[in-house]
Amino acid sequence: MTSKAKCELRAHQRELESKIEELRRSRQELEASRNKFALLYDFAPVGYFTIDRQGIIQSVNLFGVRLLGMERESLIGRRFEDCVADRDRFLFGNYLRTVFQSEGKETCRLQLATERPRHVRIEAMATESGEECLAVLVDITEKNRAEKALAESEYNLAKAQAMTHVGSWSFNPATGEVKASEELLRIMRLQPEETTQEAFARVVHPEDHPMVIDHLRMGVEHGRSYEIEHRLLFGDGTLKWVYTIVEPSVNTAGKVVKLYGTTQDITQRKQAEVDLRNKTNELQTIFDSIGDGITVYDSSGLIQHHNAISPQLFPAETRSGNPCHEIFHPECASKPLECPVERALRGERVDSSLVVRADGHKTRYVDITATPIKDALGEKNRALVFFRDVSEKRLQEMHLIQTEKMSSIGVLATGIAHEINNPLTSVAGFAEALLRRFRDESALKEDPRLDVFPHYLEVIVRESYRCKGIIGNLLTFGRKSDGLAVKVDMNAVLLEILELVRYQSNYRRIRVVTNLEKNLPGVMGDPSGLRQVCMNLLVNAHQAFEGPGTVEVTSKKIDEGMISIVIRDDGCGMAQNIVDRIWEPFFTTKEVGRGVGLGLAISYNIVKRHGGEIRLESRVGEGSEFTVMLPACGE
Repeated sequence: MTSKAKCELRAHQRELESKIEELRRSRQELEASRNKFALLYDFAPVGYFTIDRQGIIQSVNLFGVRLLGMERESLIGRRFEDCVADRDRFLFGNYLRTVFQSEGKETCRLQLATERPRHVRIEAMATESGEECLAVLVDITEKNRAEKALAESEYNLAKAQAMTHVGSWSFNPATGEVKASEELLRIMRLQPEETTQEAFARVVHPEDHPMVIDHLRMGVEHGRSYEIEHRLLFGDGTLKWVYTIVEPSVNTAGKVVKLYGTTQDITQRKQAEVDLRNKTNELQTIFDSIGDGITVYDSSGLIQHHNAISPQLFPAETRSGNPCHEIFHPECASKPLECPVERALRGERVDSSLVVRADGHKTRYVDITATPIKDALGEKNRALVFFRDVSEKRLQEMHLIQTEKMSSIGVLATGIAHEINNPLTSVAGFAEALLRRFRDESALKEDPRLDVFPHYLEVIVRESYRCKGIIGNLLTFGRKSDGLAVKVDMNAVLLEILELVRYQSNYRRIRVVTNLEKNLPGVMGDPSGLRQVCMNLLVNAHQAFEGPGTVEVTSKKIDEGMISIVIRDDGCGMAQNIVDRIWEPFFTTKEVGRGVGLGLAISYNIVKRHGGEIRLESRVGEGSEFTVMLPACGE
């Protein structure tokens, strides 16, 4: 072999070695690239599948194996449909046919038949040969769960808004865009396409519109959150009340980029508040109209509420927050065994009485009823206390007791008068007999030792008959009426009563002037009742004086067949408010023991029963004048 040939051979050999080295390096690079893509294929976060037209799995990566939860050897040659949940197998069959018929990528969502429910999204596309398709499975289980949770949350939010009548909204000041929830649109009676500033402003009540705009501007310009109540006015004239809370969203520059708000329909609450206020006013009116004082004490014994009467009974003690001891035991802060409030707070019902003595005021008598108000939880009771001023009733009871005493004394006096009358008759008779003996026997007249006896006997006879006259008038006045109407001489009745009154020691300083018309016509009536009228009026006139005074008694005939009896005094007189009540039973201005307030009421009824009239004219400091007019009877 020539040297030239050897050189060519060596050059060719080097060229071959170079190509072999290049091929070896290319193979290594190819193997490395293959391994790299194999790793990417196996460990990609998605499942890669090759599926033929019959749905049989030809190849699968490692993530796909994990998705299906099976070994790779058992998956190759298996129908993919067997790995799909029963409910989605029909869907997958249709999907696979669509993939091989289409020239592009198709997508489908399925649930796999794994031990734990797993949802995947399949994206598949047929190969150029059309015999296989390449499918990518993405695990969307967590996404589905999040979407479901979000949908459920949105559903719950919508339901909650509907149940609470609260709608939500947002407002972008820069663009003017408004977003609103379904409930807000329902509250404002708007359609979804009406979610605009103008539509929202249109339903705001015209009177409240400036206030709403001012608050909105304050939120946009100053980034302040606010709350507001206002009205909505709809086209049919109906009104709604809404309550809105607004929170601004501010960027790093301090500029408001959005306002977020919730709007609640509070129409029912507003109506309930109105009804509650009306009911409260009604109950308070009833509470205040009760004639008794009512006070509610809290569990600590402090005044919580009271009606209008309580401060009239106890002006200083019934202020809100005052303790119970200021009324019931001012000398001691606590008396658990005696205080009606403290006993009521322990669950007792207490009936008691209270005597109130204040300087410069009359003694008052108050009946008290304390009742516990049970706490709903049974922990802290309150006390309801009724105050009833029974001073007038107690005084009337004392007057009636005094009247009973006087009635008993009157009955006793009548009996005594009968017993005294007989001895007086004997005394007067024997004294007259002795006077006759002095007149008939001259020896007795001449006896100097008996000079004064005739005078003494005359005094005895005169005073005895005067006593008999007084007793006779007393018996006549106290005689029970037989109910028969007879002709009564009113002058005689007046003189009889004056004779009785004259001997009262308290009335001896009072001068009585009589102007009795002669030949005064008689009155057909009950003598006892008419005596009672005259007695009551004359006694009332005499009691109008604290010292000396004058009582004038006048009788005369007036026109139309009537006679009048006028009894006038120049005593203390009466104010108009007393004159207006003078004829009421048991009304009296006298102290206990001097009258029960029945005399004038009885007199009024007696005069009315006789067909007459009685009237009073009186002025303070000028005296009083009673006028009785009675029908005169014919001759």
